[in-house]
Amino acid sequence: MTDITEPLVATDRASKRKAEKRERLLAAARKLFIKRGYHETRPQDIAREADVAHGTFYSHFNDKREIFLAFASEAQEDLHDFAQARIPNVKNFEEYLHYSLTAIQEFAEQNPGLLRSALIDTKIFDPTDSTAQVVRSKFAAGFIKALKIAKESGELCDDVDPELMGHAMMGIIQSSAPQSYRMGKSREEFVNLMTLFLTRAMVKNPKNL
Repeated sequence: MTDITEPLVATDRASKRKAEKRERLLAAARKLFIKRGYHETRPQDIAREADVAHGTFYSHFNDKREIFLAFASEAQEDLHDFAQARIPNVKNFEEYLHYSLTAIQEFAEQNPGLLRSALIDTKIFDPTDSTAQVVRSKFAAGFIKALKIAKESGELCDDVDPELMGHAMMGIIQSSAPQSYRMGKSREEFVNLMTLFLTRAMVKNPKNL
């Protein structure tokens, strides 16, 4: 009698092989997006780096945009987990800012080029591309949530728009952090300056001013 478990075992092995190839493709995409950038990386380059057939790429992802979104989503999740592990139970929004900015900078230092690659503005090359908008919304989500909580508790000025300011904070960090390092400022100096600036801009009664 044929063992009825054989088809199940074969299916399980095939699923594992497929999952392994997908992970290899994602790892290759992560490496190439950081090294070359979004527009200089092609699906065939990712397949070659992952050591799989070109056609295998399309059995997992429809196009480069889809794998880029998967890469950016992983980067966002990695950053979120990293930051959450380093943000204690804070007393106010100002403390949250300080710890979250410190965590973001530490993450960026430990993962060179990752955030810059994930947050690239794809509209520069294609005005119709909405990829950057989707990615930035994911990265801004944590700030937006914290801003909403702070506003509901009465900490923030009445005219602060949490969603808009959440996106603004991502833009400020993305553009000012590299300049800060070029100016020779330490991580601590950058975090303190940004915390002070954002607190003055949004908090009703800053504790340290």
